[in-house]
Formats: sequence, structure tokens, C-alpha cells
Amino acid sequence: MYALKNQREDFRWSKKQAVIYFHWSLKDFDDADYYEMLEMMSAKDKKDRIVDPGQMWKQYQQKQQEKG
Repeated sequence: MYALKNQREDFRWSKKQAVIYFHWSLKDFDDADYYEMLEMMSAKDKKDRIVDPGQMWKQYQQKQQEKG
């Protein structure tokens, strides 16, 4: 019961964000591709994404060589 209530609240919160920050009308939101919008909203900036540990280690080694 609470899961469904939370899902509805999440949906309303997304709608609120679109209206306030994107300046969408309620109709714009209702007509939008909901799943594509959620993917867009959850996209992370490159600096905030998970880094491959192997790549991170290579970058660390390169910085150590530059210092040393």
C-alpha cells in the first residue's frame, strides 16, 4: 500500500519539477514520454559517474609519474 502511495508521490513530484523548472504546462507533462524523461532526469554529469577501477588506477599512476 505504501509503495503505491510513494510511487504516486514520486510521479507528482516529477510533474511539479517539470512545471517549476522546465516551465512546462500540465498538458506538456502529460503528453511527454514519461520513461524517456525519467532517463534524462537521472542522467549524471561525467564527473559524477562511476569510474572504472582500472582506468582510475592508470590515472593515479600517471599523476604519480608526473610528480616524481
